[in-house]
Amino acid sequence: MKKLVTIVFTVTVVVALFGAYRQVRAAGYERRENAPVRSVTPVSPPVVLTAHSLLTAYVDQGDSGTTVGSGYTGVDSPVTINCQSSAGCTIAAEHWLEVGESTTSGNYWAICTDVDGTTLSCPLQGYAPSDGSFLMGSFNQSTAVAPGTHTIQEVVYSANGVGIYNYHNTYNLYRP
Repeated sequence: MKKLVTIVFTVTVVVALFGAYRQVRAAGYERRENAPVRSVTPVSPPVVLTAHSLLTAYVDQGDSGTTVGSGYTGVDSPVTINCQSSAGCTIAAEHWLEVGESTTSGNYWAICTDVDGTTLSCPLQGYAPSDGSFLMGSFNQSTAVAPGTHTIQEVVYSANGVGIYNYHNTYNLYRP
């Protein structure tokens, strides 16, 4: 009888441990709210992309160290780019900008790209810190241009004005 109780107890412990192992292992495969997506179903058909050849790269950086008012303000001086391809060109802009020393809460800001004086896009970066600290934001964008001379410039937008400091821009000129 003692031997039977020992065997039943041992089998019960093994079954319980195996069940716990399977439960823990299965929990590892559950979809969590913050877990990365394992597969993505495309929302639109695949796009055939055209290969581009880099013609020229322009690097523009500095430290403005100035406070600007609300609205749109140029961060750097406009950079002149010459597209000599008869098929036109693509300009790709990579912007980095440090803002800070804002004391107003709710002061949202954006990094924009101006080409030939026209603002292309201005995604909001969020709110500038209202405690006087600093924050870095970035934005990449590209646009097609016709043959000829063009100007490109990084522009900052602020709802209530903000200090602008270190910036770095890379402007790449491509031929499709």
